[in-house]
Amino acid sequence: MKRLGRAELAERLGPRPPSDAFWNRAIDAERAVIGVAPDIVKEETDSDHERSERARRNRRRRGVPGPDGPLSTGDIVDVGDHAFVVVAVEETEAGGRRYQIDLVEPRSDG
Repeated sequence: MKRLGRAELAERLGPRPPSDAFWNRAIDAERAVIGVAPDIVKEETDSDHERSERARRNRRRRGVPGPDGPLSTGDIVDVGDHAFVVVAVEETEAGGRRYQIDLVEPRSDG
């Protein structure tokens, strides 16, 4: 699991990161989908090591990008006072990714 700030996510997504308007709509709707073009998804070599689910979980825990692209299920993106969690990753026909994100409920102090 990775935890990224909005600026860190923008660096990973290249020249077209989600805009202020995108984040405002996502906060209002409490969910959104981030689309990433194939050229942003940096695939690692297809090796036996990467096919192992245990290796994949370890890679995600270390925050190393891999076949999921710049984000993986369970990653968190902090946007100001709000946080979103990646709940699903879908590969597009062109080789890009769609990341479904849901707003994380704020903790109650009581």
